[in-house]
Amino acid sequence: MEQPKANRREVQKSETRALILKSARKLFETLDYDKVTIRGVAALGRIGLGTIYKHFPNKLSMLAAAFSDDLKNMYQDALATVPDNQSFQSQFVHISKRFFSFYTSHYSLSRAYLSHLFFYEQEWIDEINAFDDRYAQKIAELIRAAQDTGEINPAKDSHILALALMSNYFFVLANSFLLDKITDPDQLATRLETLIEQTLL
Repeated sequence: MEQPKANRREVQKSETRALILKSARKLFETLDYDKVTIRGVAALGRIGLGTIYKHFPNKLSMLAAAFSDDLKNMYQDALATVPDNQSFQSQFVHISKRFFSFYTSHYSLSRAYLSHLFFYEQEWIDEINAFDDRYAQKIAELIRAAQDTGEINPAKDSHILALALMSNYFFVLANSFLLDKITDPDQLATRLETLIEQTLL
């Protein structure tokens, strides 16, 4: 049965958006941010300039949209592979390392994502903040499971502890990846483990 026109338009719109972001990622991965242009994205993806502007008003919004999509994909991948039969610390490191592995294997793109984070338009900041809230809720859920088994002190507030552990993750990302330019995910994970051990005491 043929799809309704409205559905076909939505599918086409989604496919065009995906093509725009795929082309943008390639340029952000190979060029400095300042050298990436919307015209360059249009040429690489063979997309009309007008079509791109219908989806994204500027280059920064393309970067933010790509980052938001990649965050969600990294999170889904991490959750799908997190081991059930290991300690909470191992689970948290596993999840974090999936993110570290993406960032280090897409070094230039990831540095563009992270270094422009505070310049994104409010709608993208809100979307990324909403993602962080969902992530914190999941970590708190894992913490409560660990509290039930006696691995983590049940007197600790699971939500506050989740936020503290996420702060550890962001610290490693900002200092070790962005500032020290460490590109080994194992090394990043080891630094995170050291902080986690102190936080869980």
